[in-house]
Formats: sequence, structure tokens, C-alpha cells
Amino acid sequence: MGKKATVVISLVDESSESSSEEIQKEIFQELSKGTARIPWCKKIENVKVK
Repeated sequence: MGKKATVVISLVDESSESSSEEIQKEIFQELSKGTARIPWCKKIENVKVK
């Protein structure tokens, strides 16, 4: 089994205007494209690799 990473980020203040499901879907879709850009990201808080 390959390694996995967990990334914890703070979201921009405007994220309170959208549903969590909508934000989750948008982040997942963007990262699935193979880009390194995380929409709604304000600050990366923590990264763990297992």
C-alpha cells in the first residue's frame, strides 16, 4: 500500500457563505485535475504523511 497524506488548511473568510458540501466538492474536483491549487485555502495548517 502506498503512502497517504493528510493536509489541514484554514479556509478563507468567504467560505462561510457557501455550504461545506459545496466547498468539499470544489476542492476535491480541483485536486483531482492534478493541479496544486487548493480553492478556498487561506493557510496550510499541517501536513502528515503515513
